[in-house]
Amino acid sequence: MTTTSNQDELVQELLKKVQEKKKTLEEAVKPNWLTGGIFGFSANSAHDRSDIKLIVDTGKLVEMYGFLITRKEKADQAAKELDVVYNFKWLGFTADEWKNDIQARINQLQLHFKRSALADLESRLNAQVSPELRSAMELEAIGAALEL
Repeated sequence: MTTTSNQDELVQELLKKVQEKKKTLEEAVKPNWLTGGIFGFSANSAHDRSDIKLIVDTGKLVEMYGFLITRKEKADQAAKELDVVYNFKWLGFTADEWKNDIQARINQLQLHFKRSALADLESRLNAQVSPELRSAMELEAIGAALEL
């Protein structure tokens, strides 16, 4: 059986780890967007366009990149068979530029889920803090605020 003191030490250690992970997430570099972000499956129609920066379904992002891979492979094959140099672009951007931006959006979405998971862990850990430790933590926070 864990004593209150041992439990408090464990809770403090785990809270510290949560804070370190939160800091790491916050330090994540903002994406370096290479495209305008407006993607469509048709090069000629503006009706099916989506801003990848607003998409929350990773499956849709995967489908977009899969579409680009197929189009690029077919264009590369055609260029080879026709013996011409051809640089594939979709809506003005290369497949690699689209891949960068699609991956950046997926990373953003995963970051959101990681933040949510850490917030949940922090909440659960705070529920385990003893009154004595809660008081000590509050005094520590007040002391840190006074050093501003």
